[in-house]
Amino acid sequence: MGNNTIEVNLRPNPIMRYRRDPETRCLTGQKRRKLSRMKKLPLAALALLLNACSPPEPEASATRQTFPVRGVVQQRMTGDPAMMIIDHEEIPGFMPRMIMPFRALDPQDFADLEPGMVVTFDYHVEDHESWVTGVKITGEKGAITLEDEKPAGDELLKVGDAFPDYAFRDENGKDVRLADYRGMPVAITFVFSRCPVPEYCPRMMSHFAAVLEKMKTAPKAPAEFRLLTISFDHEYDNPAILKAWGAAFGHREGLPWSLLSTPDRKVIDDISTRTGLRFGEVNGTIQHNLRTLVLHPDGTLGKLFTDETWTVDEMVAALTAAGASGQ
Repeated sequence: MGNNTIEVNLRPNPIMRYRRDPETRCLTGQKRRKLSRMKKLPLAALALLLNACSPPEPEASATRQTFPVRGVVQQRMTGDPAMMIIDHEEIPGFMPRMIMPFRALDPQDFADLEPGMVVTFDYHVEDHESWVTGVKITGEKGAITLEDEKPAGDELLKVGDAFPDYAFRDENGKDVRLADYRGMPVAITFVFSRCPVPEYCPRMMSHFAAVLEKMKTAPKAPAEFRLLTISFDHEYDNPAILKAWGAAFGHREGLPWSLLSTPDRKVIDDISTRTGLRFGEVNGTIQHNLRTLVLHPDGTLGKLFTDETWTVDEMVAALTAAGASGQ
C-alpha cells in the first residue's frame, strides 16, 4: 500500500471483506501460544480452541486469482500485526520481483516471522483487495534488501512552492508540459503499469476515475480541472502501453484526464527529489512508494498525499479548494 512501501512506513488499509461475530470470544495471540503449550488438553479440543477465531476466507468469486509466492521477510509494519514487508520473487504472469507489504488474512500467520526468514505462501487477488494465507517458514535465510529511506532534503517542496514545468508525452504521443494546464487546478498521481497490486497503482487509477464522476455533481467544483497520471517507469511505460492500460480503468478520449510518460530518467529523478517519490531497482528488486499532489491554478503546490490512503472525497475537496484559490 505514513509513507508506504512499497516504502517502509505504509499505513495499513482495511481490505478484508469478512466480519467477525461481535459475540465471539476470541483468544489473543498470547493466550493461543500459551494454550498451544498445554500438554494435558486433548488434541481435538486444542485444535478447536486454536482455530475457533481464525478469520474465514472471503467468499470465492470468478475474479479471484491465487498465486504461490516465495520471498524473504524484510520488516514488520509498525502498528499492524497483519502487515509484513517481503522481498518476493517474480510471480510469473503477474508481477516482477518486488519489495512490498503483504496483508495476512489471519495475523497469526505472521506472528513468528523475523527479518531474513525465507517463506512461502498463497497470495490471493480479487477486485480491489489482496491477502495472504498458508504462510510457511522454509528454514532458509535470505538477504535483507530493503533500502533505508533517505531523509528529506532541502529540495522537498512545501505547500505554496512552485512545481517545476516538466515535459512529458500523453497517451497519444503528443508532447505536453505541465504549464499547459495553468489556470486550472491539477491533480497528479504517480504509478507504473507493471504494478498489479490492487491496493496501490490500480487503486490510484480507479480513484481518479471515481473523482471524475464525483466532480460532475460536487458543490462548488471548478468548471475546469485536470487529472494527470504520470508513470515513473521511464524504461517500460510509453504512450501506447499507458493508453491500453488506462482503458481498463475507464480512461478514454475527451476526459479531463491524461496519462503521461517520459523516457528521460532525469525528469523522474528530479520529481522524486522534490516530492519524496521513490522508484527504482535496488539490490535486484523493484522498490517504490506513492505520491499524489494537487496544484493550484498558478502551478504552486496545494496538497501532497504521501501514500495510497487518500479518498475520492478528499481529492474532490482538494481540487475544489485549489480551484477556489485561483478565483
